[in-house]
Amino acid sequence: MAIKNLVMANIVCPRDRLDETVRDMILLEKCEFIDTFLEINEGDFSIGISEENADEILDMEDIVPLKENKEIKQVIQKFETTMMSLNYKPIVHKKHMHGEHDFEKIKADVEQLCLNFENQTNEVLQINQRIEELKNLEVLECMKNIDIDMLELSNLKYFTLKFGFLTREKAKRISQNYDNIKAIVLHVGTYEEKEVNLILSPKSLDVEMGRILRSTNFVEIDLKDAFLSTPKAMIEHNKNELSKYQKRLNEIQETTQKDIKEKSELMDVLYSKLIMESRIDQVRTKVAVTENFAYLSSWIPEGFTDKMDHALQKPPDMLVTYKKSSEVSLNIPVPTFLKNNAFFKPFEMLVNMYGVPSHNEADPTIFFGLAYVILFGAMFGDLGQGMVFVLAGILIRNKVSADFSGILTRIGIGSMIFGVIYDSFFGYENIISSILPLPIYLRPMENINTMLIASIVLGVILVFVSYGYSIVNKLRLGDLEEGVFGRNGINGLVMLTSILLLVLKLMTGISVIPSPLLLVLILMSIALLVFKQPISNKIKKEERLYEENASSYYIESGFNLFETFLSIISNTISFIRVGAFALNHVGLFIAFHTLASMIGNTGGNITMFFLGNIIIIGLEGLVVFIQGLRLFYYELFSKYYTGDGVLFTPDKL
Repeated sequence: MAIKNLVMANIVCPRDRLDETVRDMILLEKCEFIDTFLEINEGDFSIGISEENADEILDMEDIVPLKENKEIKQVIQKFETTMMSLNYKPIVHKKHMHGEHDFEKIKADVEQLCLNFENQTNEVLQINQRIEELKNLEVLECMKNIDIDMLELSNLKYFTLKFGFLTREKAKRISQNYDNIKAIVLHVGTYEEKEVNLILSPKSLDVEMGRILRSTNFVEIDLKDAFLSTPKAMIEHNKNELSKYQKRLNEIQETTQKDIKEKSELMDVLYSKLIMESRIDQVRTKVAVTENFAYLSSWIPEGFTDKMDHALQKPPDMLVTYKKSSEVSLNIPVPTFLKNNAFFKPFEMLVNMYGVPSHNEADPTIFFGLAYVILFGAMFGDLGQGMVFVLAGILIRNKVSADFSGILTRIGIGSMIFGVIYDSFFGYENIISSILPLPIYLRPMENINTMLIASIVLGVILVFVSYGYSIVNKLRLGDLEEGVFGRNGINGLVMLTSILLLVLKLMTGISVIPSPLLLVLILMSIALLVFKQPISNKIKKEERLYEENASSYYIESGFNLFETFLSIISNTISFIRVGAFALNHVGLFIAFHTLASMIGNTGGNITMFFLGNIIIIGLEGLVVFIQGLRLFYYELFSKYYTGDGVLFTPDKL
């Protein structure tokens, strides 16, 4: 089972050792801290009642929460600003986080380091700001062919000049209202999909024009008087200025490289410690303290207690106790610790998209992963295209999430396996069979009925497995009504099996169980489904047989019975789409082969081969991917999976 048990660790340590304790726990990367007051308010915080613990117990009368140290963020921001100006990216190393930490000393070292580079930092910031301003003036390029002196326009006594840009939508809106605007609006060009305009308006209307331009989100570009001239001269001047500042920036960076190299290790050490201080501070807000002691609560994996004790070294003045999740108050949610092997782990992402399994629920990841690979492969079976998916998953591993690339690789393997069975290689049949003459090939278009029947059989198998999960989950939660008598419980499984065997007898004449007995089982299942609540309440010796009044319950039971029969039909028939998509996959190839033959030359054949495969891999691959999710989410997960858990997320760097 992929869901591992968690235990709650309650820790009491001297207040002056709080940061050291939290840091050691963060470096373990297996501890998820919770608000300690949740446990204290529930009377759940466990430190053991003994004479040795008297101080810790009595001290809890004056317990208070810790507040966030906002100064840490300010120091980190200052340090990062300096590093950015020096074009140096400090590296975070865990090895620098061990040993004693003193935030005041770290802050002093950071202040000194920033002071050493203060002149360079200030100049770099000013240069970068100026470079940004100059780059904004590149918009003048769209005016280079306009021969007009901007300085003369700017110095007009009775008119105000504004230069800037609008979005295309807003520019169109202004053009439609020229008659209502008492100004000259000159469109001078387009720059990066923005409409650049010169606006000349009477100074007496500055307030009104300001209101109009604000309503159109006009972005004004500040043209310094010292630079004003003809657009061509301004563009040339702007380029020279930009080159000058860029050259100076390079000179500063070259001269500081030696100092940076000498101090790089110190920078890495300070930044690593600052990052750790930031993480510790985030945990501090969940800690309760008194004048002498600190109280912490954290979820950790079961079986990790020895490593925890070893990491904390448990001095005499520290108390650490553990309790099972079942001993924790019901008001404190227990997170779910998922631990699947390497093959199935990427599929956790798709399972969690529906919902995270609760800690006492059977994890469906293994079932989902295996079945999803089969479903995708059955609908998109092609050896060559499966290889493309596998290769794509490998190539994008470092560019996207490892889970997504892992899913691509695995469904590609499924596609390759079924591609061999379907004797399909980039849409061409008989290639694989000519190389490997084995009696295993099942070409979809030659075996349409077999494909559709096999799809339904596959669906029935998956539905039966989902019933098994449902029964386990319901009984584990002590839900006798749904686990035994419900439509997704043992009773529902018996009903489904009986109906399927009866249909098999009627359609094929194969009799596994006598028909009269099957009818009796179906009628008994219907009766149990209708009377499930009073029967289960009677067995549990509840005071009331019905949660509400009897009439409301039986009306609801009637609709529930009708919905049960509909779901039995839809759940099984719905899987026929697996065979349908397999046939559709081949049909698309036939369409592209037909187009290629109509072109009638080698170039056309090659073009249609690549075009067809690209469209099928991209478009149909996406559709099949979604259809596989749909079958699981609506036909299977809806039966047994609640997914209302919260992931176990250890506090770490």
